[in-house]
Parts: sequence; C-alpha cells; structure tokens
Amino acid sequence: LAIKEFGEFGYVVNSIDKQAYLSALALANNIVVTCDSTSMISEAAASGKSIYVAHMKTKKNNYRFKRFFKLFKEMGITRDLGEKVDAWAYNKINEADRIATKIISKIKN
Repeated sequence: LAIKEFGEFGYVVNSIDKQAYLSALALANNIVVTCDSTSMISEAAASGKSIYVAHMKTKKNNYRFKRFFKLFKEMGITRDLGEKVDAWAYNKINEADRIATKIISKIKN
C-alpha cells in the first residue's frame, strides 16, 4: 500500500536491508514511520529530519505507545501523517551521549 501511495515521490524500505535503511534516513527530507515500532521512530529522531507517524488501528490499547507518541509530539519531533507536509526543526535525540554523561558523572561520584 505504501509503495502505491508514494509512487515516484518516495522510497519505501520494505525489506531488511540495514544499508538501504540507513541510506534512506540520510537522504530523506521527511520520514514516514508506522506506529508499530517505537524503535524505528527513535532511530529516525536521531536524524533530525521531520518525522510523520502513520497511525493504524491497534489490536489492543497500549498505553506505553500512547505515552511515547504524546511525548515525541510534545517535543516537536513527530507529527501525525495526514497533517500538512513540511519541514521543521528539533533537537536531535542522542541518547548514547546523554547516558554516557550520566555514567561518567556517577563514576566520578
């Protein structure tokens, strides 16, 4: 369905190919990610690119995912697919550096 919808105006990574996936993140102006993977959304957030989340009907009510989506939206990292397509800026997420700083601080203390 995504390939049909985006046609010649986008690239859909629909197989496991780490190199194509990372290349797509690097080359993209905007990124569309499905709501079923918070990991993919987090990885896209490290790019600093505009991220649209494609929400689909869920089988069960997952409050952890809802909190994640709400937080990322409030931080200005994501918007829901269907909104006007444009680019915006936010602070890239760099959890490795943030956590390393905390660990170094704890070791020193």
